[in-house]
Amino acid sequence: MEQNKKVEYNEEISRLLGALENNNAVIKNSLWERYLDKPVSIEREEEIYGYFLTHSIVSTAVMANAGTSMLTEFLYDSPPSPFFPIDDYFLSSKGGRAIKSRLTAIENKLPEIIEEHRAKGEVFIGNLGSGPGRDVIDVFSSHYKKSSDIKAVHIDRDATALKRGKRMAVIKKVDHLIDFIGVNFIKYEPTKKFDIILLIGILCGLESDVCIRVLKSIRRLIKKDGTIIAGNVSKKMLKEDPFTYFLMEWVGNWKLVFKSEEELKQIFEKAGYKWRSCFTDSYGFHIMGIGTPKFYF
Repeated sequence: MEQNKKVEYNEEISRLLGALENNNAVIKNSLWERYLDKPVSIEREEEIYGYFLTHSIVSTAVMANAGTSMLTEFLYDSPPSPFFPIDDYFLSSKGGRAIKSRLTAIENKLPEIIEEHRAKGEVFIGNLGSGPGRDVIDVFSSHYKKSSDIKAVHIDRDATALKRGKRMAVIKKVDHLIDFIGVNFIKYEPTKKFDIILLIGILCGLESDVCIRVLKSIRRLIKKDGTIIAGNVSKKMLKEDPFTYFLMEWVGNWKLVFKSEEELKQIFEKAGYKWRSCFTDSYGFHIMGIGTPKFYF
């Protein structure tokens, strides 16, 4: 894991390590040594791993499925009293707060993109690798609940996430505007092409060459004048919150490939999209690129 590790404790790290010290000082010391890349025996690593498994709802979910949407949904909901200090850390860390800020940024930007296309007619949105699809559900609930000229499809292979999304849509009274399809979006065969594609949280764990292949493969799903919004975690997170990433990678095997704005732009262009602009969450930890097909078949 390449990163400039900060040895000093911030408030969130201090609170977590203090709680671990009171509960199990051996775990606390071993965890910090592991973070600093100091030698830790395989027996001690297993002890730390087991501790996280039994003392963190989030860790248990991510260990079971590194691609689960449970972590992001947990951070979106921000329960006031997490059961365990580890979960409290994920909520209060800058990296955790940035996830919720990313949702807010998308929900603020998406209506603007929708209105660009709405001026030309009906709008069809594809939310690829959507999880429950809270972003689109919230935007529809806030702006388009009574509209008849807008529709979305949430596509994800996680049946549990889609089931939750359906409940959210019903509760917010927008279920008539959203379909949920359980399939890998790479294999999805559309009945018609999308005006807007969302690809959030998908590229983050992929090397640039794989990102290019993914974006190329979904170009067939988008209209000639369509818009794609694709996000990637930025290098700023690795610089400013390396401890949170350490926990994500080591405990949950959640590996990220941090990219700069220029690198994301190059990915868009090499995949056949014209780079229009980008926006970020309030922390600058996530870059959402906006593009249109540059050439079309």
